[in-house]
Amino acid sequence: VVPARVDQLLPKFVSKRLQQAFRDFDRKIRGFIHPDAIVVAPESRTSSPVKIPRHKESLQHPEVLGLYPCGEGAGFAGGIVSAAMDGQKIAAKCVEQVAAK
Repeated sequence: VVPARVDQLLPKFVSKRLQQAFRDFDRKIRGFIHPDAIVVAPESRTSSPVKIPRHKESLQHPEVLGLYPCGEGAGFAGGIVSAAMDGQKIAAKCVEQVAAK
């Protein structure tokens, strides 16, 4: 991690909107803006260009049993909410398969 000013790295229209979003969020959750706060990295809306294969029914990798690709990094979601939903689906499938043994 290398410290840098986000407003100097991102285009002005992005950094201005981030600043406004932080102020709006601070109005909803007091203390969100704090002098010691650090933004580690902005999240983008882009998805992984890679999609790890997954069996349609078992949800496991077709060649590596016990590996359940899921979420954005595996190419099965496009953001934090869809990644959480995909994780829930995988967790339910794991419980189902363990209970069947």
